Amino acid sequence: MRLGSNSKPLAVVVGFIGKLPYAGMSLYNLHYIRGLEALGYDVHYVERINKAQECYDPGSRSSTDDPGFAVNYVRSLVPHFSYIDREDFCHGSDWNALRAALQRADFVLTLADPTWFDELGICPRRAFVDGDPMFTQIQAADTLTHYTTLFTYATRMGMPDCDVPSLGREWIKTRPVVSTRDWTFAPLNDHGPVTALMHWASGSPVVWNGKQYGHKNREFEKFIDLPTRTSTEFVLALGGRRAPREEISRNGWRLVDPLEMTGTMECYRAFIAESRIDFGIAKHAYVASRSGWFSDRSTCFLASGRPVLHQDTGCGDWLPVDSGVLLFSDTDGALEGLREIEGDYQRHARAARMLAEEYFEAANVICRMLEDAGFR
Repeated sequence: MRLGSNSKPLAVVVGFIGKLPYAGMSLYNLHYIRGLEALGYDVHYVERINKAQECYDPGSRSSTDDPGFAVNYVRSLVPHFSYIDREDFCHGSDWNALRAALQRADFVLTLADPTWFDELGICPRRAFVDGDPMFTQIQAADTLTHYTTLFTYATRMGMPDCDVPSLGREWIKTRPVVSTRDWTFAPLNDHGPVTALMHWASGSPVVWNGKQYGHKNREFEKFIDLPTRTSTEFVLALGGRRAPREEISRNGWRLVDPLEMTGTMECYRAFIAESRIDFGIAKHAYVASRSGWFSDRSTCFLASGRPVLHQDTGCGDWLPVDSGVLLFSDTDGALEGLREIEGDYQRHARAARMLAEEYFEAANVICRMLEDAGFR
């Protein structure tokens, strides 16, 4: 472990907090930062605008090149950061401070958003975490060449029935992380809704070996009539302009504004706290490829003692899915899982928290990642 003048080792984390300034996306990054801090690292957070209009401004609900909101939002969440805008101006810690951090850093860890700029090459140990299997491999292959180490949430990569390509590279299999100390175990005693949060289609499909892999809309359509087959309330925080909201509402889903549910940490925590069960629809690409992917959002529900109904991607190969997490592949399976959880809710709530601690605890997962990569 290389140390600089300070007593603690330093990790540089490259993420996307400001680009998508909502609680769920922020926590994706923050849980890694919390885990590294728990392992004794100082963290210098870095973000770079890679393309035009990549910053989302919640005030105008539009994308922009103006980094003003993003920079202030990042500043409110992390103490040491560099934010590089479209003009290559470095907000927060300036270019000199960033270069110094990269010179001292034990490693660079880039999270999910394929990012590269030449200064990252100052640090010889660079890792990329693929949280979006199929899309990452097909759309970001060029960027990945700059990273010496690759992690992936495609835990079944290399299995005969898994379609996620390796691109001739070695991938270290990992899973999403959650800092459980930041979530209070408080299972519901009264009935609450089953909740889901999703974007209808967050981009174009991708094609690999002549097969098309799509987004969550392709999977959700299989379950659109689920609320009509049970008396349980289903709440859907749905984003995306092309979503058929009237049809979804006619099938019994109560629609809520996802930007309101996730606009602040307090709102997002309240959304989870008021949920009884998390209903996890996966992207079609994760399901069709048999990737083994598990939702980072669902780990927050688990840490709060909320059982998870999760669409089957093959994640049952490595995660116990008989208590706390139950998998489904069709509507009948989802209904069966719902009945199972409701039949002994408190047991499943306790199991949910235990799974968060045993399988997704940020410090433990990241420690294993760093050891597997030879960084620690």
